[in-house]
Amino acid sequence: MLPLYLSIEGLYSYQQKQEIDFTNLSEAGLFGIFGSVGSGKSSILEAIGYALYGETERLNSKEKRTYNMLNLKSNQVLIDFQFLNYDGRKFRFVAQWRRKKKFQDITDHERNAYEWKDNNWLPLESNDGAEITNLSYANFKRTIIIPQGQFKEFLELKGKDRSEMMKEIFFLNKYDLGPKVSNLLAENNKKLEHLKGALSGFEEINTEIIEEKNELFLSLEKGLIELKNSFEQLEIQHKALQITKQNRLDLVGKQNQLTDLEEKKSHIQKIESEVNEYELVSTYFREHILNLNHINTNKKLLLTKIENLKESKDSLKVGLDDVEKRLEITLPAYQNLDKSKAEVQDLLKVIQNLELKEVKKEKLANIDKGNSFYEKQKKEEQKFSNIIKQLEQEIDNIKNSKINTSELLAIDSWYTKRDQINNQIVDEKDLLNKASEQLFELKDIFIKYDLNESNWLYSLDSKYHSLASKEFDLKNDESDLRLKKELSQYIHNLHDGEPCPLCGSNEHPSPMQIENLDMDFENLSIQHKNLIDEKTFLDKLKSELSLAASKISEKKLELEKLNQSKLVLEKVYDDHLACFIWPDFDENNRDDFEIKKSDFFKIEALIIQKEKFLQENRTELQNTRELLHKSEQKLNNYQNEISVLEGSIKQNLQQIQSIDVKDYLSFDKFMLDNSIKERTSEINSIQRSYEDLTKKLLEFKTQYAQVKGTYIEAQEQYVQYSTKAQELQKLLTNLLIEFKYSDIASVQLILNKGLDTNALRGKVQSFQVAYQTLTNQIQELLEKTENDNYSDEKFDELSNLIVVRKNELMIKTESYGALKDDLMRLNIELERKKDLLVQYEQLEVRKKNLDILFNMFKGNGFVNYVSSIHLHRLCEIANHRFNRLTKNQLSLVINENNEFEVIDYLNDGYRRSAKTLSGGQSFQASLCLALALAENIQWLNKADKNFFFIDEGFGTQDSESINTVFDTLQYLHQENRIVGIISHVEELKERMPRSITVVKDMEKGSQIIVN
Repeated sequence: MLPLYLSIEGLYSYQQKQEIDFTNLSEAGLFGIFGSVGSGKSSILEAIGYALYGETERLNSKEKRTYNMLNLKSNQVLIDFQFLNYDGRKFRFVAQWRRKKKFQDITDHERNAYEWKDNNWLPLESNDGAEITNLSYANFKRTIIIPQGQFKEFLELKGKDRSEMMKEIFFLNKYDLGPKVSNLLAENNKKLEHLKGALSGFEEINTEIIEEKNELFLSLEKGLIELKNSFEQLEIQHKALQITKQNRLDLVGKQNQLTDLEEKKSHIQKIESEVNEYELVSTYFREHILNLNHINTNKKLLLTKIENLKESKDSLKVGLDDVEKRLEITLPAYQNLDKSKAEVQDLLKVIQNLELKEVKKEKLANIDKGNSFYEKQKKEEQKFSNIIKQLEQEIDNIKNSKINTSELLAIDSWYTKRDQINNQIVDEKDLLNKASEQLFELKDIFIKYDLNESNWLYSLDSKYHSLASKEFDLKNDESDLRLKKELSQYIHNLHDGEPCPLCGSNEHPSPMQIENLDMDFENLSIQHKNLIDEKTFLDKLKSELSLAASKISEKKLELEKLNQSKLVLEKVYDDHLACFIWPDFDENNRDDFEIKKSDFFKIEALIIQKEKFLQENRTELQNTRELLHKSEQKLNNYQNEISVLEGSIKQNLQQIQSIDVKDYLSFDKFMLDNSIKERTSEINSIQRSYEDLTKKLLEFKTQYAQVKGTYIEAQEQYVQYSTKAQELQKLLTNLLIEFKYSDIASVQLILNKGLDTNALRGKVQSFQVAYQTLTNQIQELLEKTENDNYSDEKFDELSNLIVVRKNELMIKTESYGALKDDLMRLNIELERKKDLLVQYEQLEVRKKNLDILFNMFKGNGFVNYVSSIHLHRLCEIANHRFNRLTKNQLSLVINENNEFEVIDYLNDGYRRSAKTLSGGQSFQASLCLALALAENIQWLNKADKNFFFIDEGFGTQDSESINTVFDTLQYLHQENRIVGIISHVEELKERMPRSITVVKDMEKGSQIIVN
């Protein structure tokens, strides 16, 4: 991650908006953020962390975080952070919240994320910084931004916690295969148990049982086929007898049915005759009779309606005559209404003129007041103009008397740089003296052991060869003694005439004399111990001298670098002295310059004070002129309004035509209003009366015309109905004569029967069809049963035989089916058993493999192993710098629990816990590990540059360690690494190529100043 820009407003001590341009700071590769304790330095890191993750070190979400983080003098918090991620994409995270009307009520915080695409900030769906940085908040604090007091956290983490951190940073979850293998093993075991249970049901399934059942099945199948053929022949004979028997039964039944139909035949013929007569009368008479009845009914109703309409017509005629008379009386007054309305309008204009005169009087009074205020503001304008001229003259005189600002800044910068170079030269000389002393101390080690610095290793090798020779002689002596000891056992058992167990000889002329060997063994043990002590001494001496020789080489290089640096600084100092070009000042007398500088600032303060007073007077002058302009505008407006009022009064007098204005000069507004109300009331009364009568007249005329028209129409319709009734009566008389009916009553009697002709006609036809069909069927059955040779004894005998054979066939069929199903089931289960055995063997093989994998991956063992590889690699990278910082006295290593330890070369290379390091050493170790971790993250993310912040920690270092740390940090720029330091140590500030200072102002809050 590479920061680009940060703005903070309203957070903690940052009352006003403050901005940091990281692009300028990070160009040097190393920059610092400095300020006194409590100035707000660490809040910069906290703002970055909160923008990315919504988390903060100081407060949790239950501690009214948004309220406590908001500056008490601010109304909102706004954090805007922009950066490049590991693959060069530009992102922006914004966090904000504000104070509500009630002081202690705060809105919920909002965090939004954006990406720069197509020259625009496009919002992202997620505001989780972990998705962009590939780091959780906890690991972000350990690798990118290391807050105050947590720089040593990575060094002192427990093995398990550190492994979890490494798992996230280096994506080691892919190696955490334990749970997956466990799940696979459990699933495999479950399948094995399932297969065991399944196979237990197939124990009695084998090929021998299947072959026996197959032979039985073939035999049963042959007998069943023979039985089926015999049964089919019997069925054919039985079926023929059944048909013959049924024909005889059907013949008897149908003959009985025919007898019943003969009895119903006369009744059916009577129904047919009645239906024919009913259909004839319905066809020719029904419709004409219904029409005649309908017309007679309508004639009666229409006669009643005509009588009612005549009464209504006469009543409406009386009302119409009354309204016409009343309207004739009202008409003259209505025609005179226009004149009355004109008089009312004239009276309204008289009232309007009275109101306009009152307004004109008020405007004239306002003009008198405005003229007085205008004159007063004119005097104020002149006064401020005079003051402004005087202040401008004074400021010009003061500015002409002060020193040039750019020249003053240049001289101040020259003095500051000269002192800085001089201090660096003094520091370099101190470092040279200290390095020389350390070099002499290292050389004294060789003098102490009477060894030469150039060939000490050769001398030690000679001593090692001498010790090896002595060790070889001792081993030979020890072998001789052990041989003698073994031989002594055989000497005591030698007797003349008996064979020697070694050579087989029966004669033993001069056996070897063995004395006591214990003293010799004891002497050899003492010599061997002395030899080991000597070798141990030489090993320690070699380790000590190797370290000393390495340090001597480093010190010589350091002295050479320091001498070169000193020469460069002296050259820079001489060049800087040659740049002093101001004859009015003495390059060796800075106090005189400081006095003039102080005078300059006093003059600046005076100018600012007078310019402020000048600005206040200019503001007052501007306000006064604005008031004058407004007053002038108001006076003009008043005058214009008076002219408009006078024109309106004159226009109203010209428009009055119906009354004489002189008659109303003594009237006030109240009297005029009463007169208008009386006349208006009279006008409205006449108008309403006329309109009501006109409306009633129209309504009466309309109703009268409608009733009269309806009355005439009803009379005409009555005549039409009478004509139609006569025509129908004549038609019915002719039909009665034609069909020989005595009168219409006899026809009506037939129609009143209401016969369902369709149902009755269907009943007659059904009877006829049934009668004819039954006759034909009886004839057919007589022909079939004439020569059939049927007997009941023969039929019963065959039926019994079929039942016996059918039961026999059923039993054999069931046995055949059961055996066939059983045989099929056995074959299927045998194949199933074979498949299950194959699956079982495969799962057994898989179980063995999974057991091996389970033992390999259980308990995060493999992840811890991979994590330890990364940690060892981190130690190797960190030791390149840590050895240099500790002058090859200490190295970092990882123990079997993935915890950090140090190798102490000053104490025979023994290991000890990293927690035993001093505060300064812990800082050095933590810094080296942080750099190594950042280097790994840079490599993982394939980033061109890497960046991290360090908050405090330099206060634990002495001046020499600070120099070494500072050189290390400066060298990082060549490795494309950027380091930001937050500290209150002033010595560091002077050596930083780029830096900013945080100053806490009592009124404005924390202010950021670019150095």
